[in-house]
Amino acid sequence: MRKLKYVLPVFLLVAFTFSSCDKEDDSSPEEEEEEQVEVNETSIIPATTFGRPNNYLGCVEIGSRITSIEVWDHGTVDGDIVSIIANGNTIIDEIELDGPDNPVSRDYNFSFNGFNYVTLYAHNEGDISPNTCTVAINGVEFVLEANLSTNGSFDVIVNGYGVDCSDAGGGGSGGGTGGGGSGGSGGSGGDPVDGDVKFFITEDFNCGDISVNVNGVGSSIIDGYFNPGSLPECSNTAAGGNFNDLAPGTYSFIATCGNLTWESDFTIVAGSCLKFQLY
Repeated sequence: MRKLKYVLPVFLLVAFTFSSCDKEDDSSPEEEEEEQVEVNETSIIPATTFGRPNNYLGCVEIGSRITSIEVWDHGTVDGDIVSIIANGNTIIDEIELDGPDNPVSRDYNFSFNGFNYVTLYAHNEGDISPNTCTVAINGVEFVLEANLSTNGSFDVIVNGYGVDCSDAGGGGSGGGTGGGGSGGSGGSGGDPVDGDVKFFITEDFNCGDISVNVNGVGSSIIDGYFNPGSLPECSNTAAGGNFNDLAPGTYSFIATCGNLTWESDFTIVAGSCLKFQLY
């Protein structure tokens, strides 16, 4: 009997030890799984949409996933027909735009943590090329431009996941009549405050030098052109067209060369390099 009394407690102790280990092992994967949150830490704008390259035009941050998106024709109402794509979903499908008093409105759930995106696809160029529209997200307005060769895209960042517009840059290439490019890197020693823009061309328009005037900033002369497909950095001063250290915000510009005129808006993001091609 003494042997049984001695063995039984030992058996119970061992059984309890194994049971405790099993419980700890069972709970660990669940706890680890709960801690993992997938975050898009960089832009997810695809290189192309519906067979056209996407040009990067800027970035906006939102505090709520479900967001109101309003779209209207920018400037003169001239019959622009567009589709708006958000995260690969067509939320506005081939609609002719009216003016700001009659916007097309949609509510959309930006479901990704961190980076999401919106793209403008033009079905025509209206009576006045290129196709331009204003997109307002929670009251923050962006001017998107597209022609029948390129789209316009911008990043939409859901706040609260450790990323913001200073991480933006876009995955698109080149620009429209006023397009966009990719974000550059700021200097060391803190977060970048200002951004840059590089206006450029990839063909000779045979009209002489192009004068680019950014409202409230100044002028620059484009006196040369780059090879087709090029995306010169903002640090590249060749051929002119550089505007550096601009405060974040939206600017208007006009560029002229002989009988040619380009006139539009662009958006500067802190720490970014906007590559703006004139077509």
